[in-house]
Amino acid sequence: MAYLHEKLGMPTMRFVSMDGADFDAPPPPPPHGNLKSGNILLDANLEPHIADYGFFPLVNAPQAPQALFAFRSPEAVAVLQQQQRVPVSARSDVYCFGVVLLELITGRFPSQYLLNARGGTDVVHWAAAAVTEGSEHEVIDPVIAAAGGGSAVQLVRIAVECTDPAPESRPNMAEVARMVEEVASASGAS
Repeated sequence: MAYLHEKLGMPTMRFVSMDGADFDAPPPPPPHGNLKSGNILLDANLEPHIADYGFFPLVNAPQAPQALFAFRSPEAVAVLQQQQRVPVSARSDVYCFGVVLLELITGRFPSQYLLNARGGTDVVHWAAAAVTEGSEHEVIDPVIAAAGGGSAVQLVRIAVECTDPAPESRPNMAEVARMVEEVASASGAS
């Protein structure tokens, strides 16, 4: 966890994000349900490994919103408000991966509220507003911006696509991996 919040630089960030996206490779696995930076462990070579995979079915429904990150996605919040069982899907994992990507790019924790002209907002809404306004560079960590600002802007856009409030509008994880790889190839970080 601490490694993900240190300044890793574009090549390492790309490596971590690509391997994080790769867990959706065929055959498609069941949803992780709790993909977050704390569940991406880095070994001595900075190779990422996904932890807590497969625990989703073991969590009892009333405790799931507190225990699993996927239950914070917009579709899960809406279903929970109707007191129904939340279907965790591959698109929920895409949302969570988008949040992890935003953590890497912004250097902020997802729950870290930021003050802006419109008041407090979380990192997902902050990034979405920046993309809408064409000011993506404002959300990028200065160290990341100095190392590869153009690539980071593209990664912010990908992360915002991943965190779209409508699950059907999000890319699947294979598409995310392809988009991140294209950014990495264009920046020479592959």
